[in-house]
Amino acid sequence: MDLESIREHWCKVGGELSATERITGTTRDPILGVLEEERLAKYLRLDDTVLEIGCGDAAHTVRYARQVKRIFGLDVADTLIAHARQRAGRARVENVEFIVGSVLDLERIFRGSDVDCVLSQRCLINLPTWEHQQDALLKIHGVLRRGGVFLMTEGFQDELDNLNQVRQGVGLSAINVVNYNRNLRHDEFDSFIATYFEVEAVQDYGLYLLLSRVFHPLAVSPGEPRHDSRLNEVAGLLERAVDLPECRRFSYNLLYVLRRR
Repeated sequence: MDLESIREHWCKVGGELSATERITGTTRDPILGVLEEERLAKYLRLDDTVLEIGCGDAAHTVRYARQVKRIFGLDVADTLIAHARQRAGRARVENVEFIVGSVLDLERIFRGSDVDCVLSQRCLINLPTWEHQQDALLKIHGVLRRGGVFLMTEGFQDELDNLNQVRQGVGLSAINVVNYNRNLRHDEFDSFIATYFEVEAVQDYGLYLLLSRVFHPLAVSPGEPRHDSRLNEVAGLLERAVDLPECRRFSYNLLYVLRRR
């Protein structure tokens, strides 16, 4: 899909969004979403000015807003921004400003502004090519103050390939990437990012993804697994409680803590 088709997809998702369902077009795995939110929130400071790219309906923004001085939420879909404003209003969060726009337009939107922190929660994978993703990374680097932090939790194809090998080895089908996503690839990303950012930490969700994407579907077969199931809730608890570094190679979502050079 091209950029305009992806924008139209998310506008359509926003137009059909449910305010009551846990699993929606913007939150396909609510338990993983909360794990991401918890990890990201640990790096926020009370005096930070933050930009969240791809904020969607602000499902996570309202929590981040309570931990920082000011936060901007940016999303390409006007329908999702409408939901975001309503959510922030219901939560009585006043230090947030929502903007309709693309991460590729950051130079225009934030011209002359330096932010302390940029958040990306599965936003970059919605850009259709590595060239677009590189451009977005450069735009993010440009709006961050020197020494500012970029917190990105994004999809990676290498780890998805590893997980799919396990799934296929036990008789499960491969997880396919949806047509509006393009996962990052380490042979492109790692060397490029090192020029502009210092990598302070890389965290994973490997145990959760191994349990929720392999054990869970096997346990409920021939039924269909659900992302909001009790099994996934327990997998989330285990992810928080147990550190198994060997599971990182199955974590197709990784949190990078990047310090702007």
